Amino acid sequence: MKKNTLLYILLVFLVVMNGFFMFKIFGDKPPKGGNPGKFIAKELQFDEAQMKSFREMNDAHHEAMMKVSREIKGLKDQLFAEISETTTNEAKVNDITRRIGEKEQEKDLKTFYHFKEVQKICTDEQRTRFNILVQNALKRHGRPGMRKPRK
Repeated sequence: MKKNTLLYILLVFLVVMNGFFMFKIFGDKPPKGGNPGKFIAKELQFDEAQMKSFREMNDAHHEAMMKVSREIKGLKDQLFAEISETTTNEAKVNDITRRIGEKEQEKDLKTFYHFKEVQKICTDEQRTRFNILVQNALKRHGRPGMRKPRK
């Protein structure tokens, strides 16, 4: 009987721990890489008219960015298809990487001008808050959380 009791206690403990870890992993945290548009609209407290304009701008920007991202993916597929070639065509590789760079530049410009358009629908107070949000996002870009550098 004692062997079974120990097993039951261990089973209950494991079920409780499993539930705890499932809650910690899938709990009330927003998904990583959530919708930045919703975050911006919430932080700036857009009114209905602003929200309508913002949604239209955001949808158009999203479509444009997806198109450029697909083009970049296609170019990268072409680039890495060159790995299987026995000889490297330097001119072709350089041309593909140059075109990838141009597409990345296009994405950055589209994002910049999208932000300028968003600024236009903001009140002066919202514009100040928006500028702070953008600067904070740029400071964190590519660095999840604040980590100490490795020694």
